[in-house]
Amino acid sequence: MTYSSQPALDVYQKPDGPVGIGGWLILPILHLCGSIVLTLINLYGIVSEWSGIKAIIMGGNDKLVALRLPLAISSILGVAVLILACVCLYRLFARSPTVPRLMTFFYVGMVVATLGDVAADNMMASILGSSTDPDNVRDLLRVTVAAAIWIPYFNRSRRVANTFRAREAAVDRKIGEVF
Repeated sequence: MTYSSQPALDVYQKPDGPVGIGGWLILPILHLCGSIVLTLINLYGIVSEWSGIKAIIMGGNDKLVALRLPLAISSILGVAVLILACVCLYRLFARSPTVPRLMTFFYVGMVVATLGDVAADNMMASILGSSTDPDNVRDLLRVTVAAAIWIPYFNRSRRVANTFRAREAAVDRKIGEVF
């Protein structure tokens, strides 16, 4: 409740700090674009090797039937990452207030998708009697470090708050002044 002696809360005041898509915010945008391109390249393998994929789906022998689960895990996670990255990129440029939560979900999803790909690779290696991809640990470490850097950035950065949550950021500052 405001009293006549107190000024009303001006949520349209000029934000303090940087505003807009720029600064360090460019790096997550590049990461989203790179994720889209790399996921499309990886999913192209399904199209280019369609005869092998079709044989796995049809299941001519026990090994081919056993390969269905790793193929499904990898394909579903790839499509999910592609869709989520496109949605995040759209929301970033639309300056939606849901961007901080959505990007947090994206980075957690990238860790989960990488863990799923590692599990699918381990399943395929055990089924085929081959070795796993040596880049699995590097990929898992890369997405974990990215999540550890960018999740706090999207939840604590003044630029992110001013760009995507301008009205909420003004209210947060006003509440912070009270307490």
